Amino acid sequence: MASLLPSLVYFIVLFNCCKLVTPSTDERIVGGYDDTIENVPYTVSLNKIGFGHFCGGTLISFEWVLTAAHCLVGETPDDLYVRAGSTYKNKGGTIRKVQRVIPHERYSKEINLDFDIGLVQLKRPLPASDYIDWIPLIMYDTTRPGNECIISGWGTTKQKETQFQLLKSAVVQIVSKNACQRALYRKVITRNMMCAGAQKHDACQGDSGGPMICTGRLTGVVSWGEGCATIGKPGVYTSVFELRSWILDYAGSYLN
Repeated sequence: MASLLPSLVYFIVLFNCCKLVTPSTDERIVGGYDDTIENVPYTVSLNKIGFGHFCGGTLISFEWVLTAAHCLVGETPDDLYVRAGSTYKNKGGTIRKVQRVIPHERYSKEINLDFDIGLVQLKRPLPASDYIDWIPLIMYDTTRPGNECIISGWGTTKQKETQFQLLKSAVVQIVSKNACQRALYRKVITRNMMCAGAQKHDACQGDSGGPMICTGRLTGVVSWGEGCATIGKPGVYTSVFELRSWILDYAGSYLN
């Protein structure tokens, strides 16, 4: 019996960890402020036919959306569409059908939630406007603990609440990996992850895959966390800098 205990503990940790990124539970804007799409025109909504908004995304060109891998695993292009250029999550804007979904091939929620990044290619490019625009990827690893970044999305405003209808944004601060690892000690914070948070400000359910913008460039993708704006528990984001080469392998020829 004693020999089984380590395996049992490991299984429990994995189970609790993986629940955090299930779209129906806790894929992590709490606090923050009401926003309009003109201020964050790169922010888009990923939708399932017959269900509606389920994840966020970021335009990195007029034809490609960057999001989280856990938003795409098991999904097929014919079941999805993207809404761009609207402050509302379920009306207005421009709709585009999906050509391809590409979750990172090394992502696995059963292991450690690493490589939580994915791409969506649209069937037709979106039109440029004051409401629709792409944002460049971060080029250098210049973020430091305490730096302020902006997150945006249509997720819940607290855990287990109906998803908000209007776009919200919040300012969060980068947290060092060491501090993040101490706070989230039951999980492994890998090289491909970065952490951010602020008192009463965080991403929440329905915000997964959405952008974290630092110094005017896409720096992180909303990935996972323990609850929403839980005191002492920063949110975890996929590092765009660390996985930039993977993004460019697929979408590089479309990026300016």
